[in-house]
Amino acid sequence: MAKKKKKPTKTEELVSAAENVVSLWVEFRKCFRRAFGSHEITPQEEQHFLEIKSNLSRLQRVLAQRLPEGFKYGSKGITELMAQCVSIASLRELPVNDKKGLYLEWHKAFISLQNLRGILDMMEEGHHIAFETTQAKSGNLKQDMKGGGKKKGEGMAKLGKAVVSIAVIGAVAWFLFMKK
Repeated sequence: MAKKKKKPTKTEELVSAAENVVSLWVEFRKCFRRAFGSHEITPQEEQHFLEIKSNLSRLQRVLAQRLPEGFKYGSKGITELMAQCVSIASLRELPVNDKKGLYLEWHKAFISLQNLRGILDMMEEGHHIAFETTQAKSGNLKQDMKGGGKKKGEGMAKLGKAVVSIAVIGAVAWFLFMKK
């Protein structure tokens, strides 16, 4: 008797799409780095590069449609970088500083994709994601999602209120004591 395949959940589909995007993004980098070398670029390599860009574009549309509203993971930067990288041969003709700048942009996008994967992992674990906390970048995503994250200076504000309250109570007590 054959078992029915369990249909993946929306989150599992998102995780799979994100993993595919990251994998393709690393492949994009491999092709991109060929522009830094001096060896001959074959038509097959150029074709592979174009296929990677096409698949990345398709998967980015899938992610954009399925990600919860309000979550941005750097897709604009990825799209802009792919638009600037027409072919491996065209990249090779760029000045070294331009290539380094594009590589830096690739790295920023890679970090954004890793952030996306981390958030999707949290969603897969069953955590509710409040996407405004991802923009705060407190450094403790789990704590932010649990609602226990404090904003900078929040603890000091409470302490300040307590000190003022004690000072007022002390002043009133002193006034009442001195009046007798």
